[in-house]
Amino acid sequence: MKFHRVLLFTTIQMDITPVGDDIHILMTGGDNHRIGCTAWSVPMPDTDPVECKTTVIKSDDMADESFCAYVAENIARQTGQRTLCTGGVYVENPDERQLAKLYENIDEMIRDWANFLVD
Repeated sequence: MKFHRVLLFTTIQMDITPVGDDIHILMTGGDNHRIGCTAWSVPMPDTDPVECKTTVIKSDDMADESFCAYVAENIARQTGQRTLCTGGVYVENPDERQLAKLYENIDEMIRDWANFLVD
């Protein structure tokens, strides 16, 4: 299932695919499309609230690490499923407001996906 957002300064897209009992997310957007990070998040169900063990493989761009890890951990916590997020969101020199808007829209896409699952 694909989710797409157009912001004033960029676009972002998440393609969420179930793979057996696991979930794969391809997240793209920004000024330059390429894969810059992969985050693998495994929920630890015996914790309350649910915590995740997350492993990150990344290029030199720290923004990709934070977006991919953020998405993988949030979906793993919500679903209890192992989650892999791969992608790259490149916005050159984002200010705090732009970063907040990116996270806000990522959260909306995750909520839209979760709402689709319960409908």
